Amino acid sequence: MKMMNITPSNINQVTYSLKELQDIFSAMNSSIIVAITDRTGKITFVNDHFCKISKYTREELLGQDHRLLNSGFHPKSFFREMWKTIGKGEMWNGEVCNRAKDGGLYWVKTTIFPFLDDFGKPYQYIAIRVDITAQKDLKKITHIAYQDELTGLPNRRKLDQRLEYELHQSRCTGKKFALFFIDVNRFKNINDGLGHIIGDMFLVEMAERLRNVDYTSNSIYRHNSDEFVMILNDVDRIEEKAREIINVFNESFIVDTYEFSASISMGISIFPDHANSIEALLKNADTAMYAAKSTRGNQYRLYRPNLDEINNQWLLLETKLHQALRRDSLELHYQPKINLKTNKMTGMEALLRWYDPELGQMSPDRFIPFAEECRLINDIGVWVLRKASAQARAWNEIHNLNLRVAVNISPIHISTPGFAAMVQEVIAETKIDPHFLEIEITEMSMLDYTEDLINTINQLRALGITISIDDFGTGYSSLNYLKTFPVDVLKIDRAFVQDIVPEKSGIAMISAMISLAHALNLQVVAEGVEEEAELNVLREHGCDFVQGYFFSKPLSVEAFTQLIVDSCM
Repeated sequence: MKMMNITPSNINQVTYSLKELQDIFSAMNSSIIVAITDRTGKITFVNDHFCKISKYTREELLGQDHRLLNSGFHPKSFFREMWKTIGKGEMWNGEVCNRAKDGGLYWVKTTIFPFLDDFGKPYQYIAIRVDITAQKDLKKITHIAYQDELTGLPNRRKLDQRLEYELHQSRCTGKKFALFFIDVNRFKNINDGLGHIIGDMFLVEMAERLRNVDYTSNSIYRHNSDEFVMILNDVDRIEEKAREIINVFNESFIVDTYEFSASISMGISIFPDHANSIEALLKNADTAMYAAKSTRGNQYRLYRPNLDEINNQWLLLETKLHQALRRDSLELHYQPKINLKTNKMTGMEALLRWYDPELGQMSPDRFIPFAEECRLINDIGVWVLRKASAQARAWNEIHNLNLRVAVNISPIHISTPGFAAMVQEVIAETKIDPHFLEIEITEMSMLDYTEDLINTINQLRALGITISIDDFGTGYSSLNYLKTFPVDVLKIDRAFVQDIVPEKSGIAMISAMISLAHALNLQVVAEGVEEEAELNVLREHGCDFVQGYFFSKPLSVEAFTQLIVDSCM
């Protein structure tokens, strides 16, 4: 076959079969990098030099697309514009940074020629490249290798280098340094509930806030996903710096059209006090971070040796909680709800209890936050809904009653996609009339996932379920959210009820809450009523329902059944 010199200027002027083109490109100057792809971008041919520079074999490349070589240097818009150009049948020129199989980066000057069919549509593309790595700025290549693509922060590779340097300096000078390990609490719920794009945008905003804390140096690193590391050379400022970091998370995040709050857990370890190697320093900071997670909200912990024991206790707690759920050994108690106009019981709240033979009686305040952290809260929520619904239906049918059972749902659970569908399945399974089911959400939960939460609430109300706001008055946006959210009942937190008797200002607060709720056509439930004086004030100011120890503590199923029998006599 007669060979012809193929150049960018004449490649579209001659007609060759695919086999002839492959033979020509295989025989061309070895410094030219050539690939042929089909119209979808799948590689159908590469020459030897393509394999040599990419470090991939021909078998590894054929059938793949060029994303295999993506270095992460170029934004997605770069490739969208490229495809837009060649998709129209036009030639494209540009400089591209690729990543070889061994992780090395290389630059190629690229020309892509679309080959058109009889209808003027591209049916294959030929890309001719020249290696220009030596001509590029080496600083830019190094920047790519050591910078996190999403946030622009130094990455884990750069962190390892920095830690090696700090360890060397510390051993030479005797000067200490601290490592802060920062983790976003329940980031998975943001990522899954709002989508990965919003999750990425949140991480970019988080990185920017951390960068503002560290404006005098370059000591913030993205360690992994939602984990960040900060290095502090002035160990006398550890607590001050920790508070600065926490303070930037006290303000809510506005990402795209969403507004939500987020908190962090932070662990701190000091070299050489807490470790003698990089691995130990990171491990101990991570251990301290998990200890910080044992409490809610923005918290930090300095490493100490017994934290390993504490984290082992967490592991034991997780194992026990899994077992309790699997063995159906959790328990529900029920506290009656009293109608103040009729002085009769109209419903009850289901309250979760857990007794473990080894751990003893576990307070919900202890194991519920833990269940949220170890991803068990959704399974527990389904269990509670199923048990409470079945029990309420049984009481109503056996005793010919119309009691409504209230179930408190974790903000994490109700923000899970498909929550309303799950509730509908529970209703069908337990055969409870939806009008006898009430779902309580905390006021603080309304600050997260606002748009999705409203949609979920509307779906639940369409089923006939009552929605109530629990712990009202403990949030910071009560009035705004009351106007926005489609709810039926407002539950006044017991802290306000307890203020009625000793402080007259407490009466004014309760009166204002009741008036506000009624103006919005909401019913009012006061929690934690323990004294007759409290009851009298609530009745005087028009409160609809009450619950608390004045009438009854939470009761086991057997004790509550007896209460029903006694009240029916």
